[in-house]
Amino acid sequence: MGRTAVTGSYTRPVKVVGLYLVRNEVDVVETNLRHHFDTVLDEAIVIDNGSTDGTLEVVAELARELPIEVASEDGWMYQSERTTRMARYAVLRGADWLIPIDADEFWVGASRPFRQVLEETPDHVLALFVEPITFVQHRGVHTAEPGCVATMTMRPARQIGPVEQAQRMVRDEEIGWVEIRETPKSVHRARPGVFVPQGNHCTGIPGGVPTDALSCFHAPLRARSVMTAKLDQGRRAIEDGSLPDAAWQSKRWWQMGRSHALDREWEALSYRDGAITVAGRRRALVADDRLRARIEAVTPTLRATRARVARPIDEMPPPVAAYLLALDTVPGWFGPLDFRTFVEIDRVQGEHGTAGDIFEVGAYMGRSAILLGHLVREPGERLTVCDVFEHVDVIDPESMPPHNHWYRELTEKAFVEQYQRFHQKLPEILVGRSDTVDAGAGSGTCRVVHVDGGHGDDIVRHDARLARRLLRPGGIVAFGHVSTPHFPGVALAVWELVLSGEFVPLWLTEAKLYGTWDMGDIDWPAAIETWVARHEDLGFDTHTLAGWPVRRLFTMPGPVADLGNLVRIPDLEDMPGGGGT
Repeated sequence: MGRTAVTGSYTRPVKVVGLYLVRNEVDVVETNLRHHFDTVLDEAIVIDNGSTDGTLEVVAELARELPIEVASEDGWMYQSERTTRMARYAVLRGADWLIPIDADEFWVGASRPFRQVLEETPDHVLALFVEPITFVQHRGVHTAEPGCVATMTMRPARQIGPVEQAQRMVRDEEIGWVEIRETPKSVHRARPGVFVPQGNHCTGIPGGVPTDALSCFHAPLRARSVMTAKLDQGRRAIEDGSLPDAAWQSKRWWQMGRSHALDREWEALSYRDGAITVAGRRRALVADDRLRARIEAVTPTLRATRARVARPIDEMPPPVAAYLLALDTVPGWFGPLDFRTFVEIDRVQGEHGTAGDIFEVGAYMGRSAILLGHLVREPGERLTVCDVFEHVDVIDPESMPPHNHWYRELTEKAFVEQYQRFHQKLPEILVGRSDTVDAGAGSGTCRVVHVDGGHGDDIVRHDARLARRLLRPGGIVAFGHVSTPHFPGVALAVWELVLSGEFVPLWLTEAKLYGTWDMGDIDWPAAIETWVARHEDLGFDTHTLAGWPVRRLFTMPGPVADLGNLVRIPDLEDMPGGGGT
């Protein structure tokens, strides 16, 4: 279809309302809102869909300054339904034009101001269709921080379609996903019964026309960390049994994360030296500073976005961060603080060149093992897990009552099923008691040992000797259940170890004690204190135990936001033209 510039013989003032459905967009949401209020919007309606990164708080703060109505609605996103509700609500509030806006979209007038384009649009035109222009981020931008969109100064010379052909080319690694030509976005004339489709991708609205008078700059991957939410979306789409083409790219990225192939995919999604790299081949981009110009125009006005210390998921590789989002879907007791602690141990060891295998005693359903599988650096390292699983005949009589209470559902098959949700390749699995492990064969090969198996004091003493044999200099052992009242044998054996004078206890969480026999060239106390200092939500205090300074780590309560200006967006059936979509 040819493109038509929308013109008219008269102009009149119009009321333009932006419609936002946002989730975890704290790095860009203020920039986006201020840009659109500077250029076209009279009002905005924002529904926050369960953000956990401060997005809702930032929007609520902006609403005290700008004409924004803010609502908070958790649960499934239901993008089309929620945006349609906002659209019909805006119609009741006297809107003339509606712009559904994603937080990573920046709308502009191409050759004249956006508002002028709308004012000059004839009344019979009910929608304007605009092809998005995808901008590409620099490969070195790993964390989504305020202002990072300004480095998105490259775009494909040509965006490739139709979408079905482009999807095949992406899967066959002929082009990068950022080169796909997207279905046009729409600006809607406000009218009763208006409907906004999924993603606001629609060219079938009666009375709608394509236009090149407007541009929609799309910044879908403003940092590598943005892929985290995409991976989690892909996992949920697969596990919910969605149609094959639904969220197809998020599903593809999830599978790449499971197979440890996401680093190569990032090369096909980000530029270096003016090109993306697809399957080892350069595909040149063109320079384009228009998005950066819009970001820089509003940067001096930013006030609500508080200076941030990086969120935990921003610091993690996307597959690891996506698993943290899904942690509660795996049975077990491995908590977020210990999750983050293991990730930091891995990072520090990587900085110091400390390589080695990872060994876990006591796998249960794989909640910690799944993380450890992500931390293994292939191809040189391996993960081994040891557990009796359902083989209760090897358990001592004293351990049977707690096993029957806490672990009666445990089987090797259940462990494998959970692990394979997140990894394509299984770890080495040793079925049986840990005292059958050949420690001599693995002597000095491990950089991390996680001990959370049998809970009798004799078993824990054995596992401590095993850990000492396996660890290399700079390695860390973590003992689980050191403070659990119904497993007193663990506390007895671990604190005996501390009293021995040879083991160095480094830090405690509510569930685990971390330590080593040989710190190698890593100053672990300084490393952990530096890590805690970088995060406003973490704290520690120091306890002298048997002469050792042991840091107790804990999470700090977050600030309580003032969200007294939230509104309720009526349900569809409560509005004219309602009754569903």
